[in-house]
Amino acid sequence: MKEQGKSGENFPDYLDWSNAFEVLEKAHEQGIFVLVIGPKGTGKTTLVREFAKRQSMKLESINFSLRTRESHLVGSKSLSEGNIQFDEGILIKSMKEGNMLYLDEINAAEADVLL
Repeated sequence: MKEQGKSGENFPDYLDWSNAFEVLEKAHEQGIFVLVIGPKGTGKTTLVREFAKRQSMKLESINFSLRTRESHLVGSKSLSEGNIQFDEGILIKSMKEGNMLYLDEINAAEADVLL
C-alpha cells in the first residue's frame, strides 16, 4: 500500500513492523524529542529520513564520534577580513530554520559535548 505525504506525493512501500511512523508522528505533533535505538543496520537512519520526507521537512544530521566537538553543534567564532563572526553549528541552524535534526550515533559522543 502506498502512503501519501503532506504535499500529495506517493511514497514507496516501507515495511514498518513496530508502527514507528505512527509513534514519530504523535511525538512530532506534541513537540517531543525521540530517541531511536537499535543495532547497526536495522534502518534507524532510513526511518528518520523517510519520516522527514513524509513530513515535507528538511533534515539536518550529524554523525557523532569521539572527534565531535561542542562547536559542531552550537557553532564557533572565526575571523574574516578583520571581523569576528559567529559560524552557526548544526543545532542552532536547524532550530532557526525549523528543520528536523538527526543526531546519529549520539552514544559515541564525549560526555562533555552532550552537557
